[in-house]
Amino acid sequence: MPHMCGRYTFTLSAANLTEAFGLVPPGFAIRDGYNIAPGQYIIIVRPEGGRRLADVAFWGLIPAWVKDPNEFSKPINARAETLTEKPTFRAAFKRKRVIVPATGFYEWQVQGKGKQPFYIHPKDEGFFAFAGLMEDWQGPNGEVMISACIITTGPNSLMADIHNRMPVILPKETWDLWLDPASQPREVQPLLVPFPSDRMAAHPVSPAVGNVRSDGPELILPVA
Repeated sequence: MPHMCGRYTFTLSAANLTEAFGLVPPGFAIRDGYNIAPGQYIIIVRPEGGRRLADVAFWGLIPAWVKDPNEFSKPINARAETLTEKPTFRAAFKRKRVIVPATGFYEWQVQGKGKQPFYIHPKDEGFFAFAGLMEDWQGPNGEVMISACIITTGPNSLMADIHNRMPVILPKETWDLWLDPASQPREVQPLLVPFPSDRMAAHPVSPAVGNVRSDGPELILPVA
């Protein structure tokens, strides 16, 4: 089963994404994903020259110092509590903070000997802004690999019944501070807290989401 924040959904159109995040319109096609999984390519929002751009990144962080990405574990999540301690995340946390837009995410609740997947989504707004980190690894032949991971924190009261971690979700008023490469880690660390539970909702969904090949709007439908 996926661990921590290991599956999420993204169903915003290019126009909605552009409007929601105040972006330069993306120059690439965007498609819905109802079961986005580690090792796939995901959409990130990153700063460039005082503007916000949409980009595509591999979900699994590859720091600049990695010699061979094939022999590196490529973490999909980074724990908010240890970002400044871990060499894998330290440089990205200083200067390469991004937002990972999502319309919801899945988490698995242990029930007896099995696990029940839940879909967690915004109550009112149409999307979440996950706190993320990116890296642009350069290979020996000059090839560049943009990669990213999602930061997790402890659960809010809604999530505590389901799982002991949740993605850091950034309220809109914090985006500028988070994305500004000049912001110091000590300035943005206070943002890495659980999102208010009254702005989220959750319901059980089909175990089909556990199969990475499953993808479609039926995955987010409630089950009894």
